[in-house]
Amino acid sequence: MLFDNQTNSTSLSVKTLGGDSVVRIIGDRSSGKTTYLASLAYWPNASPDNPVQTVSPVGEDSEELVNKARDILEQGLLLEPTNLHDIDAVKDYTLSITLKDRFSWLRGSGKMVQINVSCKDYSGEFFRDLVHKSGDPMLDDYLDDCCLATGLMVLVDGTAHRKDKDYCAGIEKLLVELDRAELKNQHRRIAFVLTKCEQSELWVNRHEPKKLANMRFPKLSAQLQSYSKLNRVGVEYFTTSAFGILGKQYPEPNSKRLKRSCDGTTSVIKKPRVWRPFGLVAPIYWLCTGKRHPELDRD
Repeated sequence: MLFDNQTNSTSLSVKTLGGDSVVRIIGDRSSGKTTYLASLAYWPNASPDNPVQTVSPVGEDSEELVNKARDILEQGLLLEPTNLHDIDAVKDYTLSITLKDRFSWLRGSGKMVQINVSCKDYSGEFFRDLVHKSGDPMLDDYLDDCCLATGLMVLVDGTAHRKDKDYCAGIEKLLVELDRAELKNQHRRIAFVLTKCEQSELWVNRHEPKKLANMRFPKLSAQLQSYSKLNRVGVEYFTTSAFGILGKQYPEPNSKRLKRSCDGTTSVIKKPRVWRPFGLVAPIYWLCTGKRHPELDRD
């Protein structure tokens, strides 16, 4: 697949014992996509009650992703954005996610849930390119690839709400391409995932992701809802935080803010020893199974 250095998306192939799904992650530079993937790969300080048993890297590229997460954890470094100049240099990350025994059965399948996630990390501004690069053959190749997916994960920085109109215009073009695609399986799922929900204005509504999405991104949410009704496509809403929070009675973000603008929030980890991400696996599980896992939605 051809790609230029302006398209920011991650392609995933998600497999379970008992069925296969193909998922694409879409997100621009402000979405925290690489930090999301690195935190998922490292899986630090998971709660004993969390359904996820292990997240294991597979292959050299995946080990590199874990090393990136270790840099965040141990040194509090800011991950550099992916700047790709050679398509052959695209990293291919594979992670194997296994649920604990008491949580790991798909209803009616008789199979233990193990999700294998293969991710290709591209650079650029996906929504901007959708709006301003009409007819670009390399972007068209990626749109064609998205159309083959049974599920899409739309990652959006929850603090970038002033870009709601831009995101809406970009997702509209993507949905037009999906509508035009001739697929045997039209039962596609779209997960709208708000990232950086350790920020106070997002954290207070983290357990009401649909309400939060409607409040912060009303145009984008309405676009997805309309498409869902017309095309019988499943849309679900999720909140995530790659860093988590500090404290319970008086919670605060476990992050140090470096920059805040209309493009969103840039932060690094504040206290690595108590780093506990939130909600990273929930959207992947839903895209794969079509069912929400209430334990994965917990803090």
